[in-house]
Amino acid sequence: MLTTTALLAAAEEPSRGWGGPVALAIVAAVYIAGATIHHHVRSRQDPSPTGEGDTGVSVKPQVSTVSDTDDTDRDTDWWGGIAEVGGRRIRVYGPAPTAGREADVDLDLDGDDEQDEPETIEDVIDRLDFRGVPYAEIVATVMGEFRVSESTAKRRIRDARAARAEQPTS
Repeated sequence: MLTTTALLAAAEEPSRGWGGPVALAIVAAVYIAGATIHHHVRSRQDPSPTGEGDTGVSVKPQVSTVSDTDDTDRDTDWWGGIAEVGGRRIRVYGPAPTAGREADVDLDLDGDDEQDEPETIEDVIDRLDFRGVPYAEIVATVMGEFRVSESTAKRRIRDARAARAEQPTS
């Protein structure tokens, strides 16, 4: 009885033929032939101008070189603006901070120039570093006090620390 069941199971199992693989091979051959013909036709219609000598056709450049370092009016948008503070161009948000009073208005009435001058970013950074204030608080203080972006504040902190490291100690 066991052999009869095995023979019936073997007879009912479908046999697979070569129809599927042959069909896939035909489709692949048709695709390769079509791609080759398409490439051949496209290469004949639009030949490359660099393959042959001078064709006499000139190409008009689409881009011209323009330097906008002198034009800061276009740099003011909702991302902030570019302002020159203390001889350096920085990105500011809101009204531009001033580097100090105008030279013709700044009158030295008491002879004490050092107290009249506002602190620079480097002075604030050095003072906070000397006190041991954490880096994140220094960044927040510089951003709030001088109204600069976070990247500008971090760059100025790096520059101030590098300048302080280069100074000879006595």
